[in-house]
Amino acid sequence: MSKFLLWLKRISLCYLILLLLFVLFAGKLPLKDPLAINLMHALHPPSVNFLAGTDHLGRDIFSRLIFAGKSTLVITVFATVLSITIGVVMGIGAGFLGGVWRIIVDFCIDLFWSLPFIVFVILIVAILGASPIVLIFSIGGINWVTSARIIRDETASLKKQGFILAMQAFGFRNSKIAFVHLLTNLKPTILSLSAYAAVEVLILESGLSFLGLSIPPPQPTWGGLLADGLSYFSSAWWMPIAPTIIIIITIGSFHVLARYHEKAAINLNR
Repeated sequence: MSKFLLWLKRISLCYLILLLLFVLFAGKLPLKDPLAINLMHALHPPSVNFLAGTDHLGRDIFSRLIFAGKSTLVITVFATVLSITIGVVMGIGAGFLGGVWRIIVDFCIDLFWSLPFIVFVILIVAILGASPIVLIFSIGGINWVTSARIIRDETASLKKQGFILAMQAFGFRNSKIAFVHLLTNLKPTILSLSAYAAVEVLILESGLSFLGLSIPPPQPTWGGLLADGLSYFSSAWWMPIAPTIIIIITIGSFHVLARYHEKAAINLNR
């Protein structure tokens, strides 16, 4: 594994940890009120007092980005955990147990794979309303298909390995073999899939909030800030640029982690 990728992984991990700390402790940081309107400072460019400038209502964009990150990252993390958990359980069950369980899982994978994912999520949000719980379950409850397919195939391959056959011969319980020993060997793959899933969820959540289908105002979201900023791009370029930069850097950081763990999984399976 290249040293460059290793350094990128460390930088990305530091950025994500720092972002998470900022988001979690935003209320205790010396930040301006993200909802406070001050027309005297409307469309103020980036400066020492306003690090990312202000919007058309004089609200501090940097504070709004930090507070918006809370809702965006909460949805991203929990939807990712839900989708990966479903995918791992379904994939290990299908790959290790086989038989009727594999037939059922393969049918569910084909069924969900045929659904227009984004349209289906938009439909659920439009019917049930935009809330963190609805977004988490609608995204995480559908976005497990890719992870389930990959885990299923890798589990089926590991099942033929000598250490698994030996444990079966010595009478180890299937549950212990599947969710202890197999899970340990699947760890790099699961970490890679988790990072890739986080990228997908973050893009989808930002897209939904950009379209006004995510958490409603006054709670800010990264996609919502980008949508608001595009209307003032010619007169206040910093309004759309600031959320665009943080979205790109966050997506890029997750992608670097995914690539790193993907390489680790490939090296482990050699």
